[in-house]
Amino acid sequence: MWKLLVAVVPAVVLIVYIMIRDKYEREPIRKILLTFFAGMLAVPLDLSLIAIFDLDYLPLMCDGAVSAQIATAFFSAAIPEEFSKFVILFLLIWWSKDFNERMDGIVYAVCVSMGFATVENVMYVFNDPSCAWGRALFAVPGHFLFGVLMGFFFSLAKFSVKHKFRNWTMTLLAPILAHGIYDAILMVADVATEGWAALLTIAFYVFIFVLWRICLNKISEHVETSPFSYWRKYRDKQQKMKDISDDQKIDNMKDFFDR
Repeated sequence: MWKLLVAVVPAVVLIVYIMIRDKYEREPIRKILLTFFAGMLAVPLDLSLIAIFDLDYLPLMCDGAVSAQIATAFFSAAIPEEFSKFVILFLLIWWSKDFNERMDGIVYAVCVSMGFATVENVMYVFNDPSCAWGRALFAVPGHFLFGVLMGFFFSLAKFSVKHKFRNWTMTLLAPILAHGIYDAILMVADVATEGWAALLTIAFYVFIFVLWRICLNKISEHVETSPFSYWRKYRDKQQKMKDISDDQKIDNMKDFFDR
């Protein structure tokens, strides 16, 4: 029982966190759950892509252990996994009426990623319980961060009229690069000498710290540009205007909309 809890709870905590950050217009619980469980389907899709395109074979064509590990990180993990998540996210969310502001893209992309991460985590933890805490602290939050990057650009592709091609490209490229670098550092450290392994471990922690900073800034950016935030500010302004004169109300409304 404890293995199941350790495997599932980190994803649930991160979903609750992103729901709390979506403070102006929160998504329906039923849609959150639907997206989370649909994200689990990205696992068999990922495995199918690896099998169909023989992606596990590509690293074997590389000369040297380091290049093989880097190829494994990208072709056997980052590319098929992030593409599988994107397919689920696009099919389920792009035309949804609930996808009505930029922050929604991050919320739903995180839910898809957490669905994927939960299944992956259960598989790893039940196979090797010793990895449970490491995955809870790094692997699942890693998928959370990849989801934030995907959702950020997914929303820009939907709602921004500029740079459509760039935003569509970054919707896949940003999480793939982050995921690939994350895995590559760990995988190369496994085959490196003791000194290089120590340096790569430090580099991994720095990379995680920087990635968290970037993703938290991305979340804040979409939260603060929410159209619902402007409505709430206007509504709060109206509440404060109840006890002032009509002329002052008009002046305050002009000041608000001129900002």
